[in-house]
Amino acid sequence: MHRLFPGLLLAGALSCNNYVLFNLAGYEQASFSNEADILFIIDNSASMVEETTALALEFDVFIDALTSVESGSAQVTETLTDAVGNYLAYTQERGRYLDYNLAITTTSVDFTRGPTKGIDAGEAGLLLGDPTVVSKGDEGLDELFASNLLCDAANWEGVDVPTDPDYECDTDNGGVITQQYLDCVCGFGEWEDGGGAGDEEPLEAAFLALCRAVDDPPAECYDPLSPFSEGDELSNPGFLREESTVVVVIVSDEGDNSRRLAQGDEDPTVYLDLFEDFDRPIRFVTIGPNWDGETLSCTSTSVPTWTVERLQTMTEATGGFYNVISEAGAGGECETTDFAQHLQDLGALLGDLQTAFQLQSIPDVTTIRVWVDGEEISSGELIDGEYGQSDAVYSDGWSYDPGQNAVVFWGSAIPDYNQDVEIYYRPLDGRPRDLPF
Repeated sequence: MHRLFPGLLLAGALSCNNYVLFNLAGYEQASFSNEADILFIIDNSASMVEETTALALEFDVFIDALTSVESGSAQVTETLTDAVGNYLAYTQERGRYLDYNLAITTTSVDFTRGPTKGIDAGEAGLLLGDPTVVSKGDEGLDELFASNLLCDAANWEGVDVPTDPDYECDTDNGGVITQQYLDCVCGFGEWEDGGGAGDEEPLEAAFLALCRAVDDPPAECYDPLSPFSEGDELSNPGFLREESTVVVVIVSDEGDNSRRLAQGDEDPTVYLDLFEDFDRPIRFVTIGPNWDGETLSCTSTSVPTWTVERLQTMTEATGGFYNVISEAGAGGECETTDFAQHLQDLGALLGDLQTAFQLQSIPDVTTIRVWVDGEEISSGELIDGEYGQSDAVYSDGWSYDPGQNAVVFWGSAIPDYNQDVEIYYRPLDGRPRDLPF
């Protein structure tokens, strides 16, 4: 169990080799466990086929690396497999494993534009695929995920998919998605159905997906604005676990037009508040339009900048990352960016879930004190880089990362998942204001 307390009063005196007694005066903050429930929100408009294909082609490499039981000692990082393999070896040496679920829905919330009058898989936060949830240890996990992505999330309508009459089922596709390959994976002609709503609503879709996954949905789930009712409770079974961290990965070449926000409103605070009602850490990752604050480039349609700013703010506020989905290549033509790099960044984020304990308030850093299994852990010494930078490295102990607003453990101080972690601090904005340290 991990507990972080942003306010406390000393109720007893320090004594040698004894744990300090505290009278808590604040709130208890849940932290990360080794469970990560990863939800992909895929833009299923026709303009996204190239990007969806790129994700599918690279994702099997990523999953292969995460599920491999072998790890070499040589630290080679030339490829995605190398990088994730090294990360896997690093965590295995400490007996620490990430336990993850993977699921997919789409940016389509307006189900009335879908193939039927009712809510279909992938619409309004309903998970798609068979099975809808794949988990670490599942046989053929990478193939199951790729099948759900290509057969149920991708929109092939009007797309000139290449052919390969010589392709045989259950053989290597050579890095090319063909009609014959899709027929083998999805069923003959089954992949040709599909299509999404014109308004991409990834934030609303993510919210509804979680509404469908919990025993007691927050009251806001039943807002008439959204297609959710008592009959939809637990319609996404088996995805969310009791103490997991939720990682929402939005993949879209457009921004967010979610219905609870007014047109032109770039501030997603409404949704940040909604996700807090699930009482669990949630991080947002976006692979989205190329907007640098001044210029929007490499978009296939007219994308209002405020729709992109919403997603950038969500990722920043939740400690995720925002990568661009397309950019100008060497010849000036827009190209899909490297999804291997995006997935490597996702792997790094998942690694952070095992060592970084995000705080809910900005702390007075001088008051932070950390215990693991009742033993106080000292802060580490900066041995490389600069304080406050993401690439800074510390000796055994802990450090405070202002970018993540998190306490990060290093070296031999990294706790195992069966250890009790307690972090105490005084918030800069809040009570109590004084600590008798």
